[in-house]
Amino acid sequence: MIILGIDPGTTRIGWAVLKATKNNVKPIDYGCWETNKTTQGQRLLKISKNLNQAIKEHQPSIVAIEKVFFFKNAKTVMSVSEAIGVIILTLEKNHLPYIELTPLEIKRNLIGYGRADKKDVQKTIQCFFSLEVMPKPDDIADALAVALAGINKLNDSKTKH
Repeated sequence: MIILGIDPGTTRIGWAVLKATKNNVKPIDYGCWETNKTTQGQRLLKISKNLNQAIKEHQPSIVAIEKVFFFKNAKTVMSVSEAIGVIILTLEKNHLPYIELTPLEIKRNLIGYGRADKKDVQKTIQCFFSLEVMPKPDDIADALAVALAGINKLNDSKTKH
Protein backbone atom coordinates (compact mmCIF):
# COMPACT_ATOMS: atom_id res chain seq x y z
CA MET A 1 0.00 0.00 0.00
CA ILE A 2 1.13 3.52 -0.75
CA ILE A 3 -0.26 6.27 1.45
CA LEU A 4 0.08 10.02 1.07
CA GLY A 5 0.06 11.98 4.34
CA ILE A 6 -0.83 15.67 4.32
CA ASP A 7 -0.30 18.28 7.03
CA PRO A 8 -2.41 21.19 5.76
CA GLY A 9 -1.55 24.81 6.36
CA THR A 10 -2.01 28.23 4.84
CA THR A 11 1.39 28.98 3.31
CA ARG A 12 3.10 25.59 3.85
CA ILE A 13 1.72 22.11 3.41
CA GLY A 14 3.79 19.14 4.50
CA TRP A 15 3.39 15.95 2.51
CA ALA A 16 4.86 12.47 2.77
CA VAL A 17 4.50 9.28 0.77
CA LEU A 18 4.98 5.99 2.60
CA LYS A 19 5.08 2.48 1.23
CA ALA A 20 3.73 -0.18 3.55
CA THR A 21 4.39 -3.86 3.01
CA LYS A 22 3.49 -6.73 5.31
CA ASN A 23 6.67 -6.30 7.38
CA ASN A 24 7.89 -2.79 6.65
CA VAL A 25 6.89 0.86 6.32
CA LYS A 26 9.30 3.26 4.67
CA PRO A 27 9.22 6.78 3.30
CA ILE A 28 9.34 7.01 -0.49
CA ASP A 29 9.30 10.79 -0.78
CA TYR A 30 8.39 13.83 1.28
CA GLY A 31 8.55 17.59 1.20
CA CYS A 32 6.78 20.85 1.78
CA TRP A 33 4.72 22.86 -0.68
CA GLU A 34 5.20 26.60 -0.26
CA THR A 35 2.18 28.65 -1.33
CA ASN A 36 3.39 32.20 -0.86
CA LYS A 37 1.11 33.61 -3.55
CA THR A 38 -0.54 36.96 -3.05
CA THR A 39 -4.16 35.79 -2.84
CA GLN A 40 -5.91 32.90 -1.13
CA GLY A 41 -7.29 31.84 -4.52
CA GLN A 42 -3.76 31.54 -5.93
CA ARG A 43 -2.68 29.54 -2.87
CA LEU A 44 -5.60 27.14 -3.23
CA LEU A 45 -4.93 26.66 -6.94
CA LYS A 46 -1.26 25.87 -6.22
CA ILE A 47 -2.29 23.34 -3.54
CA SER A 48 -4.53 21.55 -6.04
CA LYS A 49 -1.83 21.53 -8.73
CA ASN A 50 0.83 20.23 -6.31
CA LEU A 51 -1.51 17.53 -5.01
CA ASN A 52 -2.46 16.43 -8.53
CA GLN A 53 1.25 16.14 -9.38
CA ALA A 54 1.98 14.07 -6.24
CA ILE A 55 -0.97 11.76 -7.01
CA LYS A 56 0.20 11.33 -10.60
CA GLU A 57 3.80 10.67 -9.56
CA HIS A 58 3.24 8.35 -6.57
CA GLN A 59 -0.23 6.86 -7.23
CA PRO A 60 -1.25 6.41 -3.59
CA SER A 61 -4.06 4.03 -2.74
CA ILE A 62 -5.27 6.27 0.10
CA VAL A 63 -4.56 9.68 1.60
CA ALA A 64 -4.41 10.64 5.29
CA ILE A 65 -5.10 14.28 6.17
CA GLU A 66 -4.59 16.00 9.49
CA LYS A 67 -7.95 17.40 10.49
CA VAL A 68 -8.18 20.91 11.88
CA PHE A 69 -10.13 20.96 15.08
CA PHE A 70 -8.88 24.00 16.98
CA PHE A 71 -7.01 27.20 16.27
CA LYS A 72 -6.50 30.26 18.42
CA ASN A 73 -6.80 32.51 15.38
CA ALA A 74 -10.18 32.42 13.55
CA LYS A 75 -8.65 33.84 10.35
CA THR A 76 -6.07 31.03 10.28
CA VAL A 77 -8.64 28.30 10.83
CA MET A 78 -10.71 29.64 7.94
CA SER A 79 -7.72 29.64 5.56
CA VAL A 80 -6.64 26.14 6.60
CA SER A 81 -10.23 24.88 6.27
CA GLU A 82 -10.35 26.26 2.73
CA ALA A 83 -7.08 24.46 1.95
CA ILE A 84 -8.51 21.22 3.33
CA GLY A 85 -11.61 21.72 1.19
CA VAL A 86 -9.46 22.05 -1.93
CA ILE A 87 -7.45 18.97 -0.91
CA ILE A 88 -10.61 16.90 -0.44
CA LEU A 89 -12.09 18.18 -3.72
CA THR A 90 -8.87 17.26 -5.54
CA LEU A 91 -8.92 13.78 -3.98
CA GLU A 92 -12.55 13.29 -5.00
CA LYS A 93 -11.76 14.36 -8.57
CA ASN A 94 -9.00 11.73 -8.57
CA HIS A 95 -11.34 9.09 -7.05
CA LEU A 96 -8.97 8.64 -4.11
CA PRO A 97 -10.22 7.58 -0.69
CA TYR A 98 -9.02 9.53 2.31
CA ILE A 99 -9.13 9.47 6.07
CA GLU A 100 -8.95 12.44 8.38
CA LEU A 101 -7.11 12.24 11.68
CA THR A 102 -7.11 14.82 14.47
CA PRO A 103 -3.80 15.74 16.09
CA LEU A 104 -5.05 13.91 19.21
CA GLU A 105 -5.63 10.70 17.20
CA ILE A 106 -2.22 10.98 15.54
CA LYS A 107 -0.41 11.43 18.85
CA ARG A 108 -2.38 8.65 20.54
CA ASN A 109 -1.69 6.35 17.60
CA LEU A 110 2.06 7.01 17.45
CA ILE A 111 2.95 7.62 21.09
CA GLY A 112 0.03 6.22 23.03
CA TYR A 113 -0.71 9.59 24.59
CA GLY A 114 -2.93 12.14 22.88
CA ARG A 115 -1.47 15.14 24.69
CA ALA A 116 2.16 14.46 23.71
CA ASP A 117 4.00 17.50 22.44
CA LYS A 118 5.20 18.13 18.91
CA LYS A 119 8.82 17.27 19.76
CA ASP A 120 7.77 13.82 21.03
CA VAL A 121 6.04 13.12 17.72
CA GLN A 122 9.07 14.29 15.77
CA LYS A 123 11.44 12.14 17.83
CA THR A 124 9.14 9.14 17.31
CA ILE A 125 9.13 9.72 13.55
CA GLN A 126 12.90 10.19 13.42
CA CYS A 127 13.46 6.98 15.39
CA PHE A 128 10.84 4.91 13.55
CA PHE A 129 12.24 5.75 10.11
CA SER A 130 15.90 5.84 11.27
CA LEU A 131 16.35 9.37 9.96
CA GLU A 132 19.74 10.92 10.67
CA VAL A 133 18.20 14.38 10.92
CA MET A 134 14.64 15.52 11.33
CA PRO A 135 13.25 16.86 8.04
CA LYS A 136 12.75 20.62 8.01
CA PRO A 137 10.42 22.43 8.16
CA ASP A 138 8.33 20.75 10.88
CA ASP A 139 5.44 20.35 8.42
CA ILE A 140 7.32 17.47 6.78
CA ALA A 141 7.73 15.53 10.03
CA ASP A 142 4.05 16.20 10.73
CA ALA A 143 3.10 14.79 7.32
CA LEU A 144 5.20 11.67 7.99
CA ALA A 145 3.35 11.30 11.30
CA VAL A 146 -0.05 11.72 9.60
CA ALA A 147 0.80 9.06 7.00
CA LEU A 148 2.16 6.60 9.58
CA ALA A 149 -0.83 7.11 11.88
CA GLY A 150 -3.07 6.59 8.84
CA ILE A 151 -1.42 3.25 8.06
CA ASN A 152 -1.70 2.19 11.70
CA LYS A 153 -5.37 3.18 11.83
CA LEU A 154 -6.13 1.23 8.66
CA ASN A 155 -4.26 -1.82 9.97
CA ASP A 156 -6.11 -1.58 13.32
CA SER A 157 -9.47 -1.50 11.56
CA LYS A 158 -8.51 -4.56 9.48
CA THR A 159 -7.56 -6.60 12.56
CA LYS A 160 -10.79 -5.71 14.39
CA HIS A 161 -13.02 -7.21 11.69
